[in-house]
Amino acid sequence: MPRRPPPIPIRRNYSRDLKNRVIHQHYTLQRKTSEISVNLDMPLRVVQRVLGTWKEIGDVCRERKGRGRRRVLSTHNMQFLIAIVDRNPDIYLDEIQDEIWTQHGVDVSIKTIHNSLKRLGYSSKKLTRQAAERQQERRDRFFLEIGGIPPEYLVCGDESAVNLLTTYRLNGWSVKGVRAWKIAKFIRGTRCVLTLLFPLHVLTVSQDTQFYQR
Repeated sequence: MPRRPPPIPIRRNYSRDLKNRVIHQHYTLQRKTSEISVNLDMPLRVVQRVLGTWKEIGDVCRERKGRGRRRVLSTHNMQFLIAIVDRNPDIYLDEIQDEIWTQHGVDVSIKTIHNSLKRLGYSSKKLTRQAAERQQERRDRFFLEIGGIPPEYLVCGDESAVNLLTTYRLNGWSVKGVRAWKIAKFIRGTRCVLTLLFPLHVLTVSQDTQFYQR
């Protein structure tokens, strides 16, 4: 019959407190390593390693060194990534890749850029556009002026125009929990009035015939 391979031992992790008990029993209670192994239910080799580590560095645990390879993007590159996304939230990942290569000479993959944005707390979401032509001061002044006019003197109209701004991107990057928005131009061409304008106080709506009557 073919020989069975020996079972692979399962390596256990022992707490610092349990390792300190090894030191206590060896130096304070003057017990042998074999007795400590039985008392604490630890392999003899583990007891010997704990005692060896204590003699070498004066502690039962060594400081863990950093695992894994070094990140491609440094702290300075990450700050540049945050700045470029905040300045242009609807930028594509391949455009970020080109910017990092042009400005810093770092060749990074699109997947790395995506993971870095996720780690920084950014997510891709629906982009909200704010009109670049908006003037908040004039808007506030308009609300104050129109607030004093009776509703029956207001005139409503319908306008139509050709939309020339259909190439805007729909999604953008922003921190999780914060809306992604960007200032964009809202002028879409020459607007034409399609319906006649009438003051509201001379128009009534008939619910039965659905026609406008004077």
